[in-house]
Amino acid sequence: MPSEDPREEEYQKLRASLLSVAVPAGLHTILITSSRHGEGATTVSLGLVTALAKERESRVLLVEGNYRRPSFSTLLPLTSNVGVADFAAGRAAPEAVVTRLEELNFSVIPAGSVPEQGTNVETVDVLLGCLQSQFDFILIDATPVNDYADASMLATKVDGVILVIEADQTPVSEAEAAKRQLDKVGARVLGVVLNRRRSYIPAFLESIL
Repeated sequence: MPSEDPREEEYQKLRASLLSVAVPAGLHTILITSSRHGEGATTVSLGLVTALAKERESRVLLVEGNYRRPSFSTLLPLTSNVGVADFAAGRAAPEAVVTRLEELNFSVIPAGSVPEQGTNVETVDVLLGCLQSQFDFILIDATPVNDYADASMLATKVDGVILVIEADQTPVSEAEAAKRQLDKVGARVLGVVLNRRRSYIPAFLESIL
């Protein structure tokens, strides 16, 4: 039965678009990023992971890769903030940084106690390698491409990237710069999500495969 919430319906469409590409191509790790702060990459990450988790048999993991402005601790009902940085520092094993949210039917790895200089991307790659077999999909909410090098480096470690831009707000030059940077590092850009500021309804604009 269709949802009465138009936002939920749009995320279900985004889910369907992603699955139509990801399943045949065997894509399991997806990075979600933007060109700059405030475009809604975290909102889209949460909306998409929730849509994927609607299928009760799905095993979905959401990773907080935005170490510059972590927000999962305030947006999700987490009982622990142990996360990526704690694994990187040798304070926690891979399984210990995963929090299962039973009521939402997905798992989360928060940023954790991140040092000022951020977290080594190679460490994130190792962590994902340890956990990948346990999940059908791993989504990573990343920092903006144009602001930090983190997203570009992480983009080389995943199967695909979704770029989020904000309707009527993101300058075309910034969106193009973000796409060029992702292309430069050899990232596989799956498509673009247009995030409308007033309604927060995303539209999967194009497949770039």
